[in-house]
Amino acid sequence: MSIDADEPHAPLRGIRVLDFTQNLPGPYATLLLASLGAEVIKVEPPRGDTGRLLGRLFDIVNAGKKSIVLDLKRPEDRARLDRLLPEVDVLVEGFRPGVMEALGAGPEHARALNPRLVYCSMSGFGQAGPYREYPGHDLNFQALAGVCHMMRDASEHPYGSALPIADLSSGLSAVATIVAALYGRERDGRGRHLDVALTDTVLSWAYVWSEGLTPADARLSGTLGPLRRWVDHQAARSPQAAPWLDRASRWLAAPSTAEGVDRVGEHVKRSGPWRRLVRLRLHALPHYALYQTADDRWISVGIVDEHKFWRALCEGLGLPAPVAASLVAIPLGARVLTGKPVRRILARAFRRRPLHEWLRAFDRSQVPVAPVLPLTEALRDPQLAGRVVDPTGNAAPPFPFAVVPLGPAPRLGAHDEELLGARG
Repeated sequence: MSIDADEPHAPLRGIRVLDFTQNLPGPYATLLLASLGAEVIKVEPPRGDTGRLLGRLFDIVNAGKKSIVLDLKRPEDRARLDRLLPEVDVLVEGFRPGVMEALGAGPEHARALNPRLVYCSMSGFGQAGPYREYPGHDLNFQALAGVCHMMRDASEHPYGSALPIADLSSGLSAVATIVAALYGRERDGRGRHLDVALTDTVLSWAYVWSEGLTPADARLSGTLGPLRRWVDHQAARSPQAAPWLDRASRWLAAPSTAEGVDRVGEHVKRSGPWRRLVRLRLHALPHYALYQTADDRWISVGIVDEHKFWRALCEGLGLPAPVAASLVAIPLGARVLTGKPVRRILARAFRRRPLHEWLRAFDRSQVPVAPVLPLTEALRDPQLAGRVVDPTGNAAPPFPFAVVPLGPAPRLGAHDEELLGARG
């Protein structure tokens, strides 16, 4: 469904948004706000959004926006921003925590000038927690949230999705929180500071999918027992389908372990077109890939085009100095064209030490690396524990509000009397 932003009934018509985001997650969020009728003003530094180098992708996610240039390191431009802040409804930024404060545009300052402002901060790991200052990109967030561990190729190696699901899902999450905050503002007159973490969003999706497919769970035994008997009956009637039905029967009888759940849907992920797409996207880039460690665990390296991260990675691998220096000197374009040889060097290096040693060896505030975790470990991680699962075991939405605790799913017709009784 498309909405004309000039249509008088566009839901967000009259809402003004300052967009300080770059690349994909934030621009996608503000694109959706613009599609709903908001006036989106893109604030760019003098050199422009780095996403402008992405060509068509930049055009797509920034369609319909306005652009202004502000250098917030200059006092006169900070003053111009201060004059603009009281005239807008929403500010969206995508820097690491503390950057906007250093530029004189943090949430406390902005909301002091405009108490009704909805200020949305999008970052990889959120505004609090031990990982708050770590850099990262989509592959790192997928790895940490358990997604890469769920996806295995024919060699049982984990891989990341070619679709940047953390970036895009977090754009949707940001829009949901912003719209909810605007609605809340109509009721109480107050703005809010929203903390949208990309890892939280993709972990929430992983938990919903994995937990929702748990086989032979005690809570479902009353349903799966008859289902298994039906499958066995159909296998006896249809010899051609028997192998597939036998596999289904064994799956239904499998023990309920998170390790088993991580593998659900593997046959889909092994299909030809999907695998070719994943290999085309990930296997060609030595600086954006998964590597196996000495203890047969995996680590994600999520460098896009940042040379400082590439240098820190090469220098931290413990390679002989001439080898490290030669790797550092390879420019981005050459790394793409010579991906396989460079990947082999990095792969041999990572196989020399176990995962926990690599995580200690790298300064994770300088190199975007993250472990490939199964969902069970992701839910216990010090950054992620308790963020997307409520105390009752239900999936909690990755929204920065105090949400109402959710009860179990209703029985069929459980609320007929409450909602329909008075109507006869």
